[in-house]
Amino acid sequence: MPDTSWIAGGKIEHTGPSRYDLALHWIKKNRETFIGSLVILVAAVIFGVYFFTHYRGLRDTAWKTLFMAQQIGYGGNIAQAQQQLDTIEKSYGSTTAAPYATLTKGDILYAQEKFKEAEAEYAKVLTNRDLGPFAAYNVGKSKEAAGDLAGAQVQYSDFIAKYPDHFMAPEAHASLARLQELAGTPELARATYEKISLLYPETTWAMLAKARIAPAKK
Repeated sequence: MPDTSWIAGGKIEHTGPSRYDLALHWIKKNRETFIGSLVILVAAVIFGVYFFTHYRGLRDTAWKTLFMAQQIGYGGNIAQAQQQLDTIEKSYGSTTAAPYATLTKGDILYAQEKFKEAEAEYAKVLTNRDLGPFAAYNVGKSKEAAGDLAGAQVQYSDFIAKYPDHFMAPEAHASLARLQELAGTPELARATYEKISLLYPETTWAMLAKARIAPAKK
């Protein structure tokens, strides 16, 4: 009859090697592989920490440079501001400050009435998640200021289709309606003004739209 003294209270006592023992045995047997893997892991951790710290430093520097460039530009020193904005795009292009630098370049060029150049800068950030709507509307404003009224209408219509819930949408509608009036299509302008009144009833844009619709009814 087999010895059953190792069975106690219905529970089987495991007499084989533990997982810890097995792990130690594997490490001893595969020492070089284990050490190599450990070195790679440590190196990855060190690289990750370095990358995060380095990127954070670049990001902070980029934003500080952007702030200074904006202050310098709005203060009238356009050439120096543009130089710093170029530096942000080239040296800190991977940071979140870079697209803001591009948008700022567009604003400075627009203020100088260099509308084609401004449009080109705005177009660079059309696909940016945060700045896309602002860039899209500013492209329309640049086209309008440059005399491309048909192109501006297309751009405003595109903005409205893509960003109907954006806070700038009522203004885009108003800009579109104004150009429709200038283009000699009052029926289209009136339809756009009516949309403003319907979609944004509690805004000043709705009040302005109603004021434009009223004379047409007389």
